[in-house]
Amino acid sequence: MRRLAALHRWWGVAFCLLFSAWFASGLVMHFVPFPARNADRGSGAVHSADAARVIAAAFARAHGIDAGAAVVERVARDQWTVGGDYDGDRPLYRVALNDAAGTVLHVSSRTGAVVLVTTFRTRALNYFGAVTHWIYPTVLRQHRAPWRAVVWSLSLVATLGAALGVVVGAVRLIRICRDLAPPHRGLRAWHHYAGLVCAPFILAFAFSGWLSMDDGLLFPPGSTARAELFAALHTLRFGPLASSPGLRTIVIVVLCLGGLAFSLTGVIMAWRHVAGASSRSRSRPE
Repeated sequence: MRRLAALHRWWGVAFCLLFSAWFASGLVMHFVPFPARNADRGSGAVHSADAARVIAAAFARAHGIDAGAAVVERVARDQWTVGGDYDGDRPLYRVALNDAAGTVLHVSSRTGAVVLVTTFRTRALNYFGAVTHWIYPTVLRQHRAPWRAVVWSLSLVATLGAALGVVVGAVRLIRICRDLAPPHRGLRAWHHYAGLVCAPFILAFAFSGWLSMDDGLLFPPGSTARAELFAALHTLRFGPLASSPGLRTIVIVVLCLGGLAFSLTGVIMAWRHVAGASSRSRSRPE
């Protein structure tokens, strides 16, 4: 049991900060999702910055956006178009408008379509949301295989670590109830009991995150069953929650805040553990 407890402690040092980031960013993502592809079909090829500027100006006028002067930049991909959905549109023209919302349009050089529309608010919040949650920085995400390997590995280790925490916490609780061990106090008590209460959600959250990266290990590629299981476990789209957006939002907010509070107690404890270990190491005679 001591070895399991020690393993859990050092696992917490490595992963509690990541869990905190996942819960916090998941909360942001619920209210500000990642920018979705625009439905504009375009009007034929575009091969120059000037043509992209004309298309962007026409799009802006049609949607009541103050276009004004626009800055046009040709890009292969950026943070908002790094996914494979835009491979048929590359290279893209990124057209920055001078409106109050800080609107940026991405125009396909192949079809002339405005394939993406974002504002400054959406982009800024998504750095704290989807970019953090999906570990989605362009430098990593543009290489699909390494990105999937990183997310798959982290999600799997997080799931195993969370399961280990449940085992350690349950055994500890049994020993406390039998008066075989003193109860936790202070921050340890908060972490212990919050972990036991939040355990089903934390396990489902970590496992479903790993499930989203599964390439046929448990389910065949494109499996409907996998999609349904992910929707139920990770986004809570099941039963009465799926048909009641307001109730689903309340449940997600409460669970994410609970998971964040639990993870932050783990971060503080991990910091104290590392600081204590470092202090003991320095105090040892050479």
